[in-house]
Amino acid sequence: MIKPDTEELISKAQGGDRQAFARLLEEHYGLMFKVAWQWCGVREDAEDIAQEASIKLAHNLSSFMFESAFTTWLYRLVINAAKDFYKAKNRRNARELPLYEDAIFISEELNPEEKLGHKDTLKAINSLPEQLKETVILVCWQGLTHREAAEVMDCEEGTISWRVHEARKKIADKLELEKKVKRHG
Repeated sequence: MIKPDTEELISKAQGGDRQAFARLLEEHYGLMFKVAWQWCGVREDAEDIAQEASIKLAHNLSSFMFESAFTTWLYRLVINAAKDFYKAKNRRNARELPLYEDAIFISEELNPEEKLGHKDTLKAINSLPEQLKETVILVCWQGLTHREAAEVMDCEEGTISWRVHEARKKIADKLELEKKVKRHG
């Protein structure tokens, strides 16, 4: 459910109130940037994507009909902006800095072996097919329930459950392959 103050901001912004739009954007920009960064893993691109998403928000806010959570609608808008960005740049499969190279770990200090493990996991996530990668971002990184992710991705909840299962399997297979390669040189 949308918080009453957020609902009021959205309504005012839809009515042309620039201050309300600025406040709405200010409150959600961090989330927009985070989703963009998780999508592409390149800080500069994430900044560009978040800016593009801000423009799309301005142009498309009137289409938000309060039928779902605003963040659900916003996730989809940012993911679509990310896809459009890479289509326009024609770099969907040839990024300058992969996700695992630009990662920032904000948890406790990791030892070198743990850091390599995280990089390998991020590489595996980055190599997933687009729909599985989106699912991992929404469910595992953003903490959405399967039902919420299904709403964002416009599919059945069971589909999300299957995608999470498939993503885990593919990541585990990729990590196992990485271990074998490292062991055998």
